[in-house]
Amino acid sequence: MPSVLLLSSNGAGMGHLTRLLAYARRLPEGIRAHVLSLSQAVPVVGQEGIPWEYLPSQGATGLRPASWRRLFAERVTEILHRLDPDVLVFDGTHPYSGLDRALAAHPRTRAVWSRRGMWRPGRNLDQLDKTVWFDAVVEPGDLAAAADRGATASADGAVRVAPVTLVDREGRSSRTAARTALGLPADGPLALVALGAGNINDTDDEVGAAASALQARGVGVCVTAPSIAERAYAGADVHLVRHFPLSEHFAAFDYVIAAAGYNSFHEALRLGVPALFVPNRQTSLDDQAGRSGHAAARGWALSADTLTGGRAHALVERLLDHGPEMAARALAEDPGNGAGAAAAEIVRVAGLAGAGGNAASRLAVARR
Repeated sequence: MPSVLLLSSNGAGMGHLTRLLAYARRLPEGIRAHVLSLSQAVPVVGQEGIPWEYLPSQGATGLRPASWRRLFAERVTEILHRLDPDVLVFDGTHPYSGLDRALAAHPRTRAVWSRRGMWRPGRNLDQLDKTVWFDAVVEPGDLAAAADRGATASADGAVRVAPVTLVDREGRSSRTAARTALGLPADGPLALVALGAGNINDTDDEVGAAASALQARGVGVCVTAPSIAERAYAGADVHLVRHFPLSEHFAAFDYVIAAAGYNSFHEALRLGVPALFVPNRQTSLDDQAGRSGHAAARGWALSADTLTGGRAHALVERLLDHGPEMAARALAEDPGNGAGAAAAEIVRVAGLAGAGGNAASRLAVARR
């Protein structure tokens, strides 16, 4: 049976893993998928009926970088020999040293780099040299691609597809079903606040400022972090939501206030939820400011550098008054989901297994 090994980076996050699952859901019947992930959230893959394995990141192991790279290469080499996949798909912006050696040791397996764009200008340029490790590069599109000033924007050879999300609009549950599944009130407006860790009782904190402004307008607040929900003051209309993938139940929310990471940005816009983005400017590579700024310029969503300092109330007012029309404008310009096209490219590459090409080149590179 043809098989695909999906390898995700991340020590704790979900973005890379979720994108690989979007591809897996759209692989033709009869192709077996297997996940190897550095994400501590990898057990959720079991819900998809996909076998998985966890490979702790360097930070999770506490090993020195050189020692961890050896461990990584050994684990990937072992799983390639054991599973003998037709193709390996790595999703991440930094292919780990050792992946080249593992692939060279098992040349029958083809390799695809799933590499999102919107890198911060001038960053990560050396990683593009690793393109030679792969037989193909798939670039999940970005609705803000016109604002992309990073290294991948002008890189040659990538197969560029439409923005990728795990769930399509027609795949969402109904509003009633979504709220029931999440244990939320059946009536009244609700907003999802997804700004990372924060103090919901402190208006000098992004989460707290968002919650205060929403509650002042009678909008209930939903958060995904138990630590935030537990700190909510008594009587506050704050709800903890837990589900993967949460995007299946986005109909439960009337608004979203979130950072502008790839997944949260595209899920909100592609699923039609009125959004206010607060870009995380502390990321090492992801140009969230460029992404959210483009959405604001196009009239798809609101963007703000911060909600603190008394800014949140006016921004939330605009979100409630104009968010639905902005969300409709974004939907009208949605190019569709690129996950199917990415899966088709993966299948195409898998069909080339054993035919020479970059597999032979990798072997020569790894031996130098």
